[in-house]
Formats: sequence, C-alpha cells, structure tokens
Amino acid sequence: RFERTPERAARIARMNALTPEMRRRAPPATISALMLDPHVDVRMWAAMRFSEIDRELSNAAFAGAREKVSPREALALIDHARTPPPAQPTLAQMSVDDLVARFSDACLREFWSRHCGRDGSGLDGELRNTIIGEIQSIAEELGRRGARERLLPLLDSPNITTRAEAARATIRIAPERAVKTLEAVSESKDSCELGGASMSLLYYEFEGIIPARKRPQN
Repeated sequence: RFERTPERAARIARMNALTPEMRRRAPPATISALMLDPHVDVRMWAAMRFSEIDRELSNAAFAGAREKVSPREALALIDHARTPPPAQPTLAQMSVDDLVARFSDACLREFWSRHCGRDGSGLDGELRNTIIGEIQSIAEELGRRGARERLLPLLDSPNITTRAEAARATIRIAPERAVKTLEAVSESKDSCELGGASMSLLYYEFEGIIPARKRPQN
C-alpha cells in the first residue's frame, strides 16, 4: 500500500493533477461526500486536499481514522464533547448511579476534546480544562456521599482518559490500583494523557498521599 513503486508514484501524480480541477469544478457537497467514503484512503486524501471546503468534516475524518470510528461517529462525539451537561438536576440532586454515569460521560468528553480544536488545531485546551473541572466536581460529590468506590470499575475502562480520571478520583481509597493505572497511562504512547499521569503521581508522592516509588536505576 505504501511501497514506493512507479505505479504508486503515477497514481499520486494523477491525483495531484485532479486536485486543482476538482477544487474549481466539483460542488462542495461532492467533495464533502469523499470525506465520508467507505474507503479510508479516499477519506484521508479528500480530508488532506480539501480541508478548507469542510473543516469540521475534514477534522472528523482524521479523528475517526485515529480513533477507529467513522467520520459521522467522530462528528457526533466531537459535538457531544463540546456540549455542556444539563444544569438540572444539580449534582447534589442526582443519584449515585447517575453521578457515576455522568463521570464516565465527562471522561469520554474529555477524551474527545483532543479533536475539538478549531482551524486545524487538535486539542481544545479550554474545553478540556472545563470538563476536568466537571469531573472533579462529580468526584467530590461522590466523596461527600462516601461513594467513590463506585468509580473503581472504571479503572478497567477501555478508554484511557476514563482510566486516568478514575485513578485520580480513587487514589485515596484504592492507592495500589490507582497507582498501577496511572503508571500504565504514563508509560503509554498517548501524548494527551501520559504527561498528566506522570505529574499526578509526582504530586501524590510530594503530598504524601502515596509512598515514594522506586525509580529505575540507570
């Protein structure tokens, strides 16, 4: 697929020659439809070459390819991440089950904030920080009810952001499991999560929340 062959070079040359002509003559709806094509190579080519025609869909095509979902699913998840939770009921009025569900949903929104940036940027840092504040408020409400242990199953979530946030929320009640989770996140290749997990562990050590961990010998 990516082997450097004369045939591949010829195809790329033909595609490059088509691009300006398509930009001049093809209706925007036709270009956008290419970003939804069932074949990932078609989607990526259209998203790269014609991003200015439909920036939201172009971004969703890239996000979907990275997260292994369709562009339409990515669009929906990005929109959901940008949508704040309802003001009513308040956290104090919600059941523990609903708080756990809200926590999990907020973690998913935080994860997708990495794809919510505008004009070609990936992460929407302001949105991410807002959602982190929501997550902390939910954890505090669960703490007031003595129900943080209800977040422990989320340490096994398939979503890396959910695992990391659940570990932070349960560090005082299940430190060994939480530390293992954060260490795994810090050793992952997820650029949006590994640094935060490392900083959280250093903070917990500094504050005496967890004992000092052994460092690998050089």
